[in-house]
Amino acid sequence: MDLTEFDRLFDKENYKRHPWEISRRDVMFQLLKSSEIKFPVKRIVDIGGGDAFIINEIYKQNLAEEYFTIDTAYSPEIIAQLKMNYGENPIHYVQNLTDYLTHFHSQENTLFLCMDVLEHLENEGVILNHLTEKNNYFLFAVPAFQSVFSNHDVLLGHYRRYNLKQLESVLKQYDFQIQNKGYYFTSLLLVRWLEGIFNKNKKASIDNWNGGDFKSKLITSVLKLDFGFTQLLQKIGIKIYGLSCYCICKK
Repeated sequence: MDLTEFDRLFDKENYKRHPWEISRRDVMFQLLKSSEIKFPVKRIVDIGGGDAFIINEIYKQNLAEEYFTIDTAYSPEIIAQLKMNYGENPIHYVQNLTDYLTHFHSQENTLFLCMDVLEHLENEGVILNHLTEKNNYFLFAVPAFQSVFSNHDVLLGHYRRYNLKQLESVLKQYDFQIQNKGYYFTSLLLVRWLEGIFNKNKKASIDNWNGGDFKSKLITSVLKLDFGFTQLLQKIGIKIYGLSCYCICKK
């Protein structure tokens, strides 16, 4: 969980979800839809599930038989609040990956999501060493390009950013078979580059978004077009960079 997400858990009625979160969710659904994964799968596990927005959105789409979300922040108090926020959806909240693997044996036809998590770890092996079961799928996504690392990354607790080759290299060290890969949010990469020049002390984060509905819808619409254009270019063999990169893998 990004540390900033704690600030809003107990004030659900008075926060607005950042358009980046909405767009990130939409990108995830599009990537899964275009993948080789046959849905519904047996189980979906969201590693680093944060405020459980993603796993609850997945549950609405009936993409699996069982749903799990894992985050070290899931104390009994946090879990109780999340259940209050989202209702009694049949979602399992687990505090760490070791507990999940001990009490809920990983099985074939499981999809593991690990989106915007690896950059929070000093050593990616803390998670990747445990993902050893065969015949499962994995979606990894990370922020891209160390050249735009900023105070915003520090605020979110990031150790680093990656390019696609670096992400591939890390995953191959742990025997993940990469089936699809790429970048997304090209327009945001340009914005971050400009912010690095003109706004080095940025404090904004996903928990303090105060844009109006029109601005939020405009940004999500632009990012939807951005992603669609990037995917189109990728299909014809043109690689275009973005603020995030991803790999869909299998073991």
